[in-house]
Amino acid sequence: MRRALIAAIIVLSGIFSGSLGAREGENVSASDSHPLAMQVVVNENYSHDSNAFTQGLLFHQGYLYESTGRYGNSSLREVELSTGVITRSVALNESLFGEGLALVDSTLIQLTWKNNTALVWNLSDFTLLGNLSYDGEGWGLCNNGEHLIMSNGTDVLTVRDPDNFSIIKEIQVRNGGSPQSLLNELECDEEHIWANVWGNESFIRINSTTGYVDQVIDAGSLLEDESVSGTGVLNGIAITDSGEFLLTGKNWPKVFKVNLLPTPGPEPDNGSGDTSSDSNNSSGQAGQSSGTEGETSIINKIISLVLMLVVGTMIITATVLMIRLNRQGQTHKGTRSPMRGGEEDER
Repeated sequence: MRRALIAAIIVLSGIFSGSLGAREGENVSASDSHPLAMQVVVNENYSHDSNAFTQGLLFHQGYLYESTGRYGNSSLREVELSTGVITRSVALNESLFGEGLALVDSTLIQLTWKNNTALVWNLSDFTLLGNLSYDGEGWGLCNNGEHLIMSNGTDVLTVRDPDNFSIIKEIQVRNGGSPQSLLNELECDEEHIWANVWGNESFIRINSTTGYVDQVIDAGSLLEDESVSGTGVLNGIAITDSGEFLLTGKNWPKVFKVNLLPTPGPEPDNGSGDTSSDSNNSSGQAGQSSGTEGETSIINKIISLVLMLVVGTMIITATVLMIRLNRQGQTHKGTRSPMRGGEEDER
């Protein structure tokens, strides 16, 4: 009887663990394997210096702040978005190759490619205030409102302290369950990271908590523009105050202001016949998706708690029964007759 109870406890624990594991696995699979396909819709375009080998881009108070690359041609620039006029510019030392760029309070932090150095500039007058150190290559950089997030061309993003650039944690980026490498220029907010993938006509949105790619945005239509054809790759993401995206590339003569919309697919048979969308960007659909995921997570937690209580109760009950049976066995042993030289028959 005692062995049967122990076996029952083991089986119940296994079922409980398996249930939770399967449920968590289902959530990971659903989030990680099916990024939403998006596309860009151009609203407007602006002039851009075609000599700018764009490596970092951000928008602030009507201006683009841009880091350009290549040895001997790297720079930090302030560009009036509406006209494309470069209002301020400072050249980097010829030994430096400019990369990602982020705004932190009243400073701009600019990565370099292979010099293990981030330059700290005063936003107001572009004076160099100092530098920060890091290991490895520098590619993209963005500010999520609390920390800096940096790419180095691999599938791992580092979350860094904006004051001393120390690593707080790492984010492993997965697209459909596989590592997503070649992460380049970045833009981010509190929940998501948008990343150019070097050499790719699409860019991606990453959940900053899980590292899963939840959107793949096709920007290939921008390269069909005659002025862009034959230039460099897509590289440069900035977000305006109204939530629109500003996209450009290396040596592109234009910056495109775009909205993000779901890529049209087979219409679902939902009986309504209405599959239109009036969203200006992806925030509506992303909000619904996040809301659904949040509700699912709460339900799963409740189910897990109930299962824990049930299994816990059964284990306690089984333990009490084992104690009682053990006591009864001790009582019976005291009344048995000795056998085989005084040994008790316990079989």
